[in-house]
Amino acid sequence: MKTKENRVMFYITWGCVIVTAVLIVVTLLRSHRPSQGKPYERLTAEEAREYMSYEPEYRIVDVRSPELYREGHLDHAVNIGYDRMVELADKVLEDRGITVYVYGETSEQSCAAAQKLSDIGYISVAEIGSYDDWTMAETETETEGILTNVLG
Repeated sequence: MKTKENRVMFYITWGCVIVTAVLIVVTLLRSHRPSQGKPYERLTAEEAREYMSYEPEYRIVDVRSPELYREGHLDHAVNIGYDRMVELADKVLEDRGITVYVYGETSEQSCAAAQKLSDIGYISVAEIGSYDDWTMAETETETEGILTNVLG
């Protein structure tokens, strides 16, 4: 009789272990971010300007259309359209370890681009809002500007 009870307890115990292991694996798979990079940071124009003032090397990426880029952009920004981000990022930015500041036409566009850069392996990405955020911040401060107006 003891043997039958022991066998039942053995199967119940191992059944619980297997169910627990399966639940742990499912939980880990659901929480795993299918991204090589870490999540990006979100910074205001003022915070980004401060970081840029003491950071020795960084890149600024404008993900707006080439037409909007030609009308005006942040100083030293390179234009990589959002739709060509994956294709051109490594060619234009070269170093996946350098800090990359991303802005777009809207904050949503720059957030999506920052996530895309993070997903393809850039390890230090900061979303810095929209171009309009920067033009408004520029007029509100008396600091040296970093806007480039090509037409003016």
